[in-house]
Amino acid sequence: MELPYPYYRLQADGPRETGCLMTIVIGDGVGGPLAGTTARGIVEDLARRLKGDPDDGVTVQLVLNSITAENLES
Repeated sequence: MELPYPYYRLQADGPRETGCLMTIVIGDGVGGPLAGTTARGIVEDLARRLKGDPDDGVTVQLVLNSITAENLES
């Protein structure tokens, strides 16, 4: 599956579950993001919620996939 960049991959696994894997593409609307939010903040909050209580043993991995370019001309 081809996805637009940037996109996030979020995986949560735990001892009593098979886990889940999400691929998330977030785009700002015409006027920009909602006040006080960023795409990264949204997915980090989701990851924190999936992790839940530290005693549950759930592990969470969050990865940002992006393409960057650097101008090498001086």
